[in-house]
Amino acid sequence: MGKLADLCWQGLTLQHVSHKKIVVPYLLFTVMALLFELFLLVAFIGTGYWSYSFGVRPGFVFFIAGGVLVLMMVMTVGVLARVLKRRVL
Repeated sequence: MGKLADLCWQGLTLQHVSHKKIVVPYLLFTVMALLFELFLLVAFIGTGYWSYSFGVRPGFVFFIAGGVLVLMMVMTVGVLARVLKRRVL
């Protein structure tokens, strides 16, 4: 299982790819994914605020979705930092 995780991480961070025609679109996609996740985070916080202001408590699934969103953001930031750290551009 550890080897599979290592292979997945190598694929996500383009560890064996250095061609600019592949790396630049991948970076653009990753930045757009991060922007979308920030939008979802704002929507999540807004929905939580509105729910509590109307006296409705969000359900368990709402908090699970928030956890999944945080995990996605951590992974996206990690991938973006790792690809930029390699200075392929």
